[in-house]
Amino acid sequence: MTGIKKIKFILLSFLAILLLALTSCDEINDILNPEPEANVGDTLWSYQLEDLHFIETPLAIAPDGTIYFAAGGGGWNGTDWRAQKIFALNKTDGTVKWQSGELETWHLNSFIVVGDDGTVYVNSGHKLYSINPSNGNFNWVWEVPQSLPGENGVDVYTYGALGHLALANDGDIITVTAESGSYYRAIYKIKAASGVTSWHRFTSSYTAGNTITVGKDGTIYKFDILDQNYVIIALNPGNGNLIWSTNAYSSSSSNNISIADNGDLITFVQTDTLARINYSTGQTVWQANVSSWNAEKFIDNNGNIILYNQWSGSSLYSVSNGSLTNGPLTLPHNVCVDDKNQLYGLISDYDAHLSITDEDGNVKWESSMGIYGYTIAVSEDKVIYFIAGDKIFALQGDGVLSHSGWPRFAHDNRNTFNANKH
Repeated sequence: MTGIKKIKFILLSFLAILLLALTSCDEINDILNPEPEANVGDTLWSYQLEDLHFIETPLAIAPDGTIYFAAGGGGWNGTDWRAQKIFALNKTDGTVKWQSGELETWHLNSFIVVGDDGTVYVNSGHKLYSINPSNGNFNWVWEVPQSLPGENGVDVYTYGALGHLALANDGDIITVTAESGSYYRAIYKIKAASGVTSWHRFTSSYTAGNTITVGKDGTIYKFDILDQNYVIIALNPGNGNLIWSTNAYSSSSSNNISIADNGDLITFVQTDTLARINYSTGQTVWQANVSSWNAEKFIDNNGNIILYNQWSGSSLYSVSNGSLTNGPLTLPHNVCVDDKNQLYGLISDYDAHLSITDEDGNVKWESSMGIYGYTIAVSEDKVIYFIAGDKIFALQGDGVLSHSGWPRFAHDNRNTFNANKH
């Protein structure tokens, strides 16, 4: 080797060593084995369900990216009745990680909720299930008590089917009995670690089907009836005691209580009357006359409340004062809001396919597949999941679910109904 060649060899060796020193193992692997880039809207994978039926409920995504859904045997004709199971899919390829044991009934009574440690919770019939995220085994099963002491100390009958779930700030579970029948309904707080009841509070049958919301400071909010008045109640998460109540009437189970970034409540307090309520006092900050066929409310990361009206289209209203900021427009409903304020949902129920628009109604892109719009989820790695027919699809997107506002009906991909969770 000549002197010049030796110098070149030494220089190249030095540069290689320097490159290795400045480059991580993951970066080197990316250089040597580059991932094929997917275009927005490309199908990354699909999973087909065999011999069972999907439940049209929002998909849940765990912090590690695992996708959860429910499926069972239907039960409509009485011959193919099979109870629901919870399924876990790998995010990389859509293969099944596990399926749980059978739940109590052929339908769910709540959304699938993912806890802070990945544990999966769901209501079916009279039972709340805690499911191990590693293998799908039941950690514990809590059942609604047959009776509880009433106000005068005499036991009252309390055995009824469950409704919605919410995740408390401390990771425990808030649930409520909600189905029809003659029994005393109650809100319960259940310890996540053991399935033991922390406290209960009796609630009215009228409001039992409404969602439960957990605010920025951990306060629990719910519609109720007190002293024959329709109200929203604020409960202490430690013991279930009443903090405040304010007059409010809800005629729809879709009237979720959304939480603004400062902690105030955004909800309908009468038909066509939208309000902002101070989270600590229960005082009304503003009210606005807003016509909405569907009471579901979403809040983007610019402080706009998004409401859908089947007859006039969607409109945006200011969190600050309730004034109209944009609309009516043709915007998706059953939406998710991403970090770019793009809306993911359906433009029309009669031609149900995924549409992604900006908040001026401009379509960014669409999928031609007919989908179940209520199932959409947008992940932290820019993947869109939804159910279409007998399949779950993963499509490449270009945004992540917003971390501010109220970007999904249940707030986040874990379906926690908690303003602090992501």
